[in-house]
Amino acid sequence: MLSLNRLVVISLISLVGFQFEIEAREIDGGARVFSGGYRNLSLDGWACVVGDDKPVKVSLVTQVGDVIASTFASRESEVNIQNRCATHSHHRFKFDIPQETVFRYQNQTVFVEARHQDEAFRINANGPLQIPTHPSSTLKGFVDGVNQVNGAHFLFGWACQTHSDGPVVIVVTTKDENGNDVAITTSETSSVAESAVQTTCNTKSTRHRYRIKLPESLIDKYPSQPLFVKAISRFGDSTRTLVGSGKFKIPSVAANKNSRKPNVIVFFTDDQGYADLGIQNVRDDVLTPNIDKLAQNGARFTNGYITAPQCSPSRAAMITGMYQARFAMDENQHIPMTLNVNTLADRFKQQGYTTGIMGKWHLEIMNSSREWGRQNYPEVIPFRVNQVPEAERRSYFPHQRGFDDMFVGYTHSYLRNVDDFGNKIDTESYIDRGFRVDLTTDAATAFIDKNWTKPFYMHVAHYAPHVPLEAVQKYLDRFPQDMPHRRRYALALMAAVDDGVGKVLDKLEALNLLDDTLIFFISDNGAPLGDDMTDLPASVAREAWNGSRNDPFTGEKGMLTEGALRVPFIMHWPNKVQSNVVIDSPVSSLDAAYTAINAAGANTDNLDGMDLLNLLAGDDSQFQERPLFWRFFFQRAVRKGDWKYMQAGIKREYLFDMTSPEPESTNLIDQHPDIALELRNLYWQWANEMPRKEPLVEIPIPFAKRVDLYLPD
Repeated sequence: MLSLNRLVVISLISLVGFQFEIEAREIDGGARVFSGGYRNLSLDGWACVVGDDKPVKVSLVTQVGDVIASTFASRESEVNIQNRCATHSHHRFKFDIPQETVFRYQNQTVFVEARHQDEAFRINANGPLQIPTHPSSTLKGFVDGVNQVNGAHFLFGWACQTHSDGPVVIVVTTKDENGNDVAITTSETSSVAESAVQTTCNTKSTRHRYRIKLPESLIDKYPSQPLFVKAISRFGDSTRTLVGSGKFKIPSVAANKNSRKPNVIVFFTDDQGYADLGIQNVRDDVLTPNIDKLAQNGARFTNGYITAPQCSPSRAAMITGMYQARFAMDENQHIPMTLNVNTLADRFKQQGYTTGIMGKWHLEIMNSSREWGRQNYPEVIPFRVNQVPEAERRSYFPHQRGFDDMFVGYTHSYLRNVDDFGNKIDTESYIDRGFRVDLTTDAATAFIDKNWTKPFYMHVAHYAPHVPLEAVQKYLDRFPQDMPHRRRYALALMAAVDDGVGKVLDKLEALNLLDDTLIFFISDNGAPLGDDMTDLPASVAREAWNGSRNDPFTGEKGMLTEGALRVPFIMHWPNKVQSNVVIDSPVSSLDAAYTAINAAGANTDNLDGMDLLNLLAGDDSQFQERPLFWRFFFQRAVRKGDWKYMQAGIKREYLFDMTSPEPESTNLIDQHPDIALELRNLYWQWANEMPRKEPLVEIPIPFAKRVDLYLPD
């Protein structure tokens, strides 16, 4: 029922507002005009029940009452809108209109309606809105043939729906001995096609190729039978038999299972605490089904460590397989990473691998590189990176550190040498306002698309859930609003990472690569908590807490406590690792690097890790006896087996039993001075081998307060 018997106030954002008064003020709202074109049409506005915090349901409806889109007005809104609504809640909405909806309802008049107490109220800004015209759209496509790749037979070709960037459905059939149709598989176009195909399809996308793995059972059942291929439109009701359909036949001989070196993928997240995977079973608000599946089908390490409680040094170790202290990069302020150390990419390339990195690098020259600046540009005071010649700056980026393909950056600003579809281009600075997590995922899947026929190493470093806290609405909508604001954003960022992992896994599976791919999922360090996890709005940059959690462990990023060093740590390799394995022995990101390099047959000289395959085979002793070392900001620590020694400054010394349910709640240094002495001596023997000499001084008072907050007296 459409009701106009209450006061409905329309406030048009950026247009002239108007209102009509009936009886009582109840609904307030407004809408912009449509933005975008038929490919990316959207409409946004706001709506509320005045004085009510609950979000209002809004719908886009046609003149005959068809609901073509619905959502809730629950997005962040400006203060003036909150004042109009007499609440501090969120009241904005946005409709992203799918292209198929535009095609179906083109040229029709629509209205925005807000629904309250089973009654609908029109809140259009300046009268009816009209869906734009969609160009005529037809199916095109071709069957290229059947080839053997990666130990399987694939059907190749391309197909598209003109004026549509989205995929089309590909249906493959054959005939049995009686001439009856037999369905083989249904798939979609998803891989990069040539520019000529893009021109033919009149689209912005180039993802019009299909590569369909043919089931092995076909060879026994229907050898040498023809393959028929047709495309089904993404919208509309058309189908088309592709050119070349029926020309190519099902193979009569099974594909060769040629042994090949494993692909290697490292997912390396940013400031993700130990608690923030569903598989950890620590918190029930986390939604990470794809990453959880990695662990369920592989190995999860409950005592998995990184080498530093801060981004750059931790990343330097993961990129090189060596303790970052070996090349004097103990803290962020010590960037850039020296050019005198080899990366894992260098080692992989010696074995014929294609290498790529997507996401965060953070090992380049930056304004914070004051030590490097004093050594190399002492005349630049204060040091500014833009005073360094561009060629020298770029020499510290991945494309000159062993990586063939590169898409690296933080938010909106990137350096890349591949385009959106993985095609090689000249190295360029690049601005993209898209969501940073999804951009990294897209670059990763494009890299696989381009390099799927040969061994590759790919480092995928999603810049999440590190601040700034930002997430697109589809991820925020997965989590309720009645939770800490910053927590909701962190969970949304992690959901985006999880979706990205899922897309990579799907791509590997579709290309018959999953069984031959060694995958690690690790965080670079624990979450920053700001001592008390103050829940300020996501837009407040000064708040330290990024919404992630380190439960059940103590401390936070920047410390040498378990909450800072022990992180999510998963290994997946179906050909080598059994499912649902849980390992409690202490391991390091250095071991992940060593395992990957050793699996590729590359040179392991000077690497600091050990092969995790030995541990998974049951050889636990070497990992229990091997000490792990940390040093950071006047702190030092060593773990060996069940014991951990830690020192902060000079007077704060600790010994912890790591088998305890709360391992850092009780200081046992007075009860076991001999163990503390052994570990202390091990630490200094290691530290004295490092090029940067370590000052033994007291920690600053502000940081001392944090240490005392988390650790026992």
